[in-house]
Amino acid sequence: MSPSRGLPRTVKVAGWVGAILFWAVQLTLLLVMEVPLADTILLAALLVAVPAFAAAQLPLVEGVRIERLPAYWGSIAALWLIGSACWLVGSRRGGPEALGLIALPAYPLIAWSVWLTLAGILIILAFREIAVWTGIEESPVLRDLLPRTRQEKVVFGVLSLAAGVGEELAYRGYAISVLAPLFGLGFSVVLTSAIFGLLHAYQGWLGTVRTALMGGVLAWGFLASGSVWPAIVAHTAIDLIAGIVVGERLLPPSRPVGVVGSPNPGSRETER
Repeated sequence: MSPSRGLPRTVKVAGWVGAILFWAVQLTLLLVMEVPLADTILLAALLVAVPAFAAAQLPLVEGVRIERLPAYWGSIAALWLIGSACWLVGSRRGGPEALGLIALPAYPLIAWSVWLTLAGILIILAFREIAVWTGIEESPVLRDLLPRTRQEKVVFGVLSLAAGVGEELAYRGYAISVLAPLFGLGFSVVLTSAIFGLLHAYQGWLGTVRTALMGGVLAWGFLASGSVWPAIVAHTAIDLIAGIVVGERLLPPSRPVGVVGSPNPGSRETER
């Protein structure tokens, strides 16, 4: 029996569309734009394969009991793999500086990191108000993936660091740097920010738009500061603040639904 036979139709469609677009993008970059082979494969993976995989997962997690710790560790492994690939491919063109890993003096680094972090938190607060005013419900997956126990918060901290490093190296430091000479800076920022939003489609369409906007702000910080380090620090800090320090209070009120380890209505899970 074919392993894909029991998959939902939307998953199969996402897989086929992703495969077709992957080769279309890769071959276009290679044969038309004359981009080096390694870059064409990595760019096609970042711009098509990764978001297609994220989209294909959506029907599979609806109504399914998700265990937070395995989900965290799986994401950590994927993010470090993406970051490592971008490091290996991107740094060959000019060392770490080719990825935007340019050292800044302490004051500019701190100032940019703080401003970008504040901007990210303000975006989250603004979208919380939009959800409250419009009655749009946040994705239950996003709500229930927030850490509850002490162990989950520790692993979520590792996940926040992996996301800050891996995603910023991939979609700001690497992708923008390679795409900008080919398609222009503005288009490259819009494209990578939109893809960054699609990677977070599990947060619902409101979360997708919110994350895309945040990606645009981080891209602006990267380009304006001349270094990707402030974006890495801010991305990590935003995830830590939103996921651990403030948590569900940044989301509009809603009842929790089926994730293993999530508290029942009216009860609190014991810190371990």
